[in-house]
Amino acid sequence: MHAEINVRFAVSIAQDKTLPLATLAESLTEIQLEATILEELVRSLDERLVEAYCGEKHARGNGDCRFQRAGTSTRTAVTTAGEHEFTLHHVKDTAATDGNPTYFRPLEDLIDFDGQRIYQEDISLQAAELATSLSYRDAVAHGDGFTPMPSITTVNRRVREYGSKLGDFVRDRLPGTNADTVVPDGTKCHSQQDHCTYHDVNVTLGQTAEGDDTETTLLDVNVNESWDETAEALEETEAVTDDATVVSDAEKALVDAFESGDRSHQLDLVHVGRTLGYKLWKDDTFPLSERKAIVSGVTDDLFHLKNSVALHAPRNERLAIRERIDQTLENLGKEAWRLERQDSPKATAYLREWAEATVTFAELALDQQQVPWTSNVVERAMGEVSKRCKNQWMQWSEAGLESLLWLNLVQYADPEQFAAFADELLERSAKTAITMEVSVDATRGEL
Repeated sequence: MHAEINVRFAVSIAQDKTLPLATLAESLTEIQLEATILEELVRSLDERLVEAYCGEKHARGNGDCRFQRAGTSTRTAVTTAGEHEFTLHHVKDTAATDGNPTYFRPLEDLIDFDGQRIYQEDISLQAAELATSLSYRDAVAHGDGFTPMPSITTVNRRVREYGSKLGDFVRDRLPGTNADTVVPDGTKCHSQQDHCTYHDVNVTLGQTAEGDDTETTLLDVNVNESWDETAEALEETEAVTDDATVVSDAEKALVDAFESGDRSHQLDLVHVGRTLGYKLWKDDTFPLSERKAIVSGVTDDLFHLKNSVALHAPRNERLAIRERIDQTLENLGKEAWRLERQDSPKATAYLREWAEATVTFAELALDQQQVPWTSNVVERAMGEVSKRCKNQWMQWSEAGLESLLWLNLVQYADPEQFAAFADELLERSAKTAITMEVSVDATRGEL
């Protein structure tokens, strides 16, 4: 199928003022040249297809053809090229049998109008992307400054649709990921549903070391599911290796779900100082100045270990790392003993329970394995969740929140995967069936 569109475009510019290029570009956009060309292209293709079925218009003998012209109807659509109104021909099949339509529009065999929807997939996906960083109302208001936007209700509906599809898209590609580091974290968002005040949000990232580079993948996002369910699903798809390292805070349910078999746990060192300070406050044994001094001493030991690994691991100086690990554990043990003697049970229990998990990254460094000592990568992802979903006035349904999180976090953590999803959704592979040639003949104007 071939269509040729010839466009004559005349421009007149007054000479009594200097014209910014941006104003000229805006003026060109305002006349919706792209929309005009698209509408003319569709009209031309429609006419050619109808002629192929019914013969040339008003030609003799058309009345004896099986296929007869049967009037027209108007089809409205909005794309990134602008707002369009198409007049499409109907054709009647006079020999239609059961199961075959008597009336049809030939163009719909060539071009898909996305059912009865006015806003097509391209503009709807742009609106959904805006809604991952702006409220639905703001997404529509900001987008309207550049291109026609769907209504707030439509954007909300498309976010739910695309988020659900994106979640399935990511899960379908997870088998065999074999991430060797798992970095999970959870948060809460306000609920608009009567049965709960908050929704529990669980986010799991995976990291795979490839030489000197580390590839980060969003493994899972879910709302109001347990960590056990998340870990079990990831194990079934072999998204995580059997000897992976879990890097997280000290949430017991999270660690118990993921740390199984040959897996080990690295406690986020940044969280140690915060949690220890809280435990000391709960014990109510020491004044603030002394609590700060205790926390400072523990964190100094841990970051001394971190710096020691950074210095000695590249040189494969295993003995220096081993000595520093042993010294760190000895210091933590002594601090726990001292806190126990001074009647600070919560802080004592915390240090004793989690001391071994603070040095996992260093133990693995002895075997030349690089494991992060912090869960910053998922903390930053949770910051994206907070910016979009945790404002005080925001309340969510379970399905709506999960869909929005998929769109938000895949774009943040794995933009290449989001681009692959967009390509599939918009069927961009079909562009290989399109050939376009552009030639412009400009004639000199007169002054």
